[in-house]
Amino acid sequence: MRIFVRWMLFAALLLGAATAGAGEKTIGVVLSGNIGYYQEIHKAFMNGLVKEGFDKRKVDTLLQMPAPDPLSWANAVRKLVVADVNVLMTYGAAAALSAIKETKSVPIVYAGVYDPGAIGAVARNMTGMSSKVPLTSLLKYARKVAPFTRLAIVYSDLEPDAVKQVEELIALEAQYGYQTVKMMVKRVDEAKALSFAGKADAVFISTSAVANEALEYIVKAAHTAKLPTLSQMGGAGDRGVILTLAPSATEQGEVAARMVAKLLAGENPSAIPAEVPKMIELVLNLKEANALGLRPPVDLMTDATRVIK
Repeated sequence: MRIFVRWMLFAALLLGAATAGAGEKTIGVVLSGNIGYYQEIHKAFMNGLVKEGFDKRKVDTLLQMPAPDPLSWANAVRKLVVADVNVLMTYGAAAALSAIKETKSVPIVYAGVYDPGAIGAVARNMTGMSSKVPLTSLLKYARKVAPFTRLAIVYSDLEPDAVKQVEELIALEAQYGYQTVKMMVKRVDEAKALSFAGKADAVFISTSAVANEALEYIVKAAHTAKLPTLSQMGGAGDRGVILTLAPSATEQGEVAARMVAKLLAGENPSAIPAEVPKMIELVLNLKEANALGLRPPVDLMTDATRVIK
């Protein structure tokens, strides 16, 4: 069924590319997999385009939703480049890096990319907004939920942003008194099969697209082992992650829309500086915490942007 749905999306893209003409410009969008955070950013992006004066009468949007693997990301970008889009809009580091490899001429805007400079998401035809927030802040809040000495990290070594988070967490081991337990997953079915019992005291779910497409299964495995979960991926709290510290999806989408509007108006991407998030959201899933017998302190609930009860 999944293959059929993706084929239908591809067919729709080809049909749209063949019949495009309602809008004056065309935006190609690469939205990785079934990831809620990227979908929320995209929703804000589309609304932002309208505010910037680019509604459906002025711009066509061609959407690709590749599976979370390198070949699918590359193919998605290639299809859009062949469709002669005016701007590429990418969500997540993997899609952004694939876009850099596939085109040096089409302007690229990214959102939801953790530490773009560190992973090489930099090019003359690229700009965007990072999603990096301090891991130290998340760890400090996590200590208030429950103590831990072994931190499992779910990530994919095929995704540089996830690898970067692993490196940062390892560098913080001595300061925060824990050891990392790396749990690498390269496919969604591997993420679904994870087990944490006896291996860790807490679970950090990286920004890996593979991990976040299988998020409900990872959360279920952590719940079964009675372990708290942490993430820097927006929207994870609504899917059962106990503590999430992430940039606002609305801000990510609106900033990207302003950048794309400038590019469609003829500005050069190298003249549009990349931005860092200003709106950070701390989400505490108190319902899940209580289900595991955890009692987060009042000051954490006060600091939280949102508490899910």
